[in-house]
Amino acid sequence: MGKYIIIGAFIGSVVGWVLNFSLIIGFILGAIVGGISYTFFSKRNDKRIDETTESGEQKMLLREEKLDITKERVQTGDVKVHKEVVEEQKTFTVPIRREEMVIEAGDEEAYRIPIKEEEVQITKKPVKVNEVSISKREVEEMEQVKEMVKKETVDIEIIGNGDVKKNGEQL
Repeated sequence: MGKYIIIGAFIGSVVGWVLNFSLIIGFILGAIVGGISYTFFSKRNDKRIDETTESGEQKMLLREEKLDITKERVQTGDVKVHKEVVEEQKTFTVPIRREEMVIEAGDEEAYRIPIKEEEVQITKKPVKVNEVSISKREVEEMEQVKEMVKKETVDIEIIGNGDVKKNGEQL
């Protein structure tokens, strides 16, 4: 179709120049005439006979579209796996010991006695509590694909009293 439009546009431009029209108007009109002529000739060519044998028998080739189905791997997304640190308050009850000073009345001597107690000390260290396994696996699913295909068929139109037989039967 493209070559009909281009040829029509060229001829329209020349005719427009010769007849003293604007080249653009001639170009546009020529392209339109080229498109119309393509439509006319393409419909006329649909009924042509593709092959004639030596015995004079004419053959029309019928065509149909065949689907060629292929698969292609495409990336559909990403998965990001990361660790996140979450803080939480933990409360523990720890028994501690301390010394108390007991003084009983008696001598007047002064004694110095050290008093001790236990202090709670907290240290932190990482401990493995869980293990997460990360892997990929292929899953196969069946997917139905629908597509329209074109197929040429023979359409027999009898004009007048033509004697036509198809597969030995009178039409």
